[in-house]
Amino acid sequence: MWIDFREKGVDVALAHLHPEVEFQLDDGTVLVGHEGVREFFARFDGERRFAAAPYTFEPVAGGVIVAGHRRIQTAASSDSEYTYFSHHVDDGLVTRVAAWPDRDAATADLTG
Repeated sequence: MWIDFREKGVDVALAHLHPEVEFQLDDGTVLVGHEGVREFFARFDGERRFAAAPYTFEPVAGGVIVAGHRRIQTAASSDSEYTYFSHHVDDGLVTRVAAWPDRDAATADLTG
């Protein structure tokens, strides 16, 4: 999924996501379904660019914690931070992706 997002784009990566996936942003906003994921990436129109780079993948309680870096760039600035993403997986599809500031929060999302 991460490789497809980065190299082939959102529409190809959606094949890894359940049609009703929950996509939780780092501010707590939850976007639903493939359209919600497309809505998120549509916010980055060329003037603003989004990039995420995974560093580690750790299986936890029927899901995966991905530790990585996320960056939002404009011509004038760059906002970058280390982020943890919890991925709930069911029957081979990601049913929920959520961004967290630390590993404990991501783990609680998967085990809670």
